[in-house]
Amino acid sequence: MQRLCIYLLAIFVWSGSSAEVAKDCKAPQRPSIPDGGNTTESKLMATRTILEQYLKDGDSYLVCLREFEDNLGDTITEIDGHELLAKYKGMVEEMYLAGDEYNIALRRFKLNLAASSGDEE
Repeated sequence: MQRLCIYLLAIFVWSGSSAEVAKDCKAPQRPSIPDGGNTTESKLMATRTILEQYLKDGDSYLVCLREFEDNLGDTITEIDGHELLAKYKGMVEEMYLAGDEYNIALRRFKLNLAASSGDEE
């Protein structure tokens, strides 16, 4: 059993893990989304610009991962495939979450704006 573990570890190290090889693919940092309940329109618009860039960078990261996987061809190991899939899915989830978070902030901002406009009448 110990020999099998050593053998599998040696194969993994020899083949190189995707974490090492895909290091050229850099995931973008998820932007901070302000609380829509207490932010300004200008800050929300600036956040939108930052979010759009984040999503573009996220798309580039996903393309990089796909290209890396394609370049591995038949040499891809099961471990590499699982790591790449986890990274890919994780980035897609982060992108959706960031978009959802921004949309929630925008809705809260609009609700507060409508409420404060109603108070002035």
